Amino acid sequence: MLMRKSAYPIDYDKVCRQTVTVYRYKMGAISRTVCDRAYLDFRKNRNTDKTGSREVNSFLLVIPGETQAVYVEDKVLLGVGPAVEDWRQFIPANVPGLVVVKYVDLKYWGNKIVHTEAGG
Repeated sequence: MLMRKSAYPIDYDKVCRQTVTVYRYKMGAISRTVCDRAYLDFRKNRNTDKTGSREVNSFLLVIPGETQAVYVEDKVLLGVGPAVEDWRQFIPANVPGLVVVKYVDLKYWGNKIVHTEAGG
């Protein structure tokens, strides 16, 4: 049996099968980018502190590609999202499923970026 060695350690075609919309506010303008190869996973974590137990929502986003696809403070929505005119009202409290990126980590294979990982 002949086995072909993968160019990357992850088969992105099998993992990144979701569509997300990435929104960015820069210099007074809102840009909207639809990414059709993405993986977005919502998580609930329990955090116990002095006052008791509390649930914390978080997410993991993976977008394959050789360039950085997401930046800190970008907003992400699962699926093809609408055009946005009022950035201040476009917040998770008003838009179900909307998340705000709090960290970005570029992942490399060799000396090339293979995907952007983000979360919050």
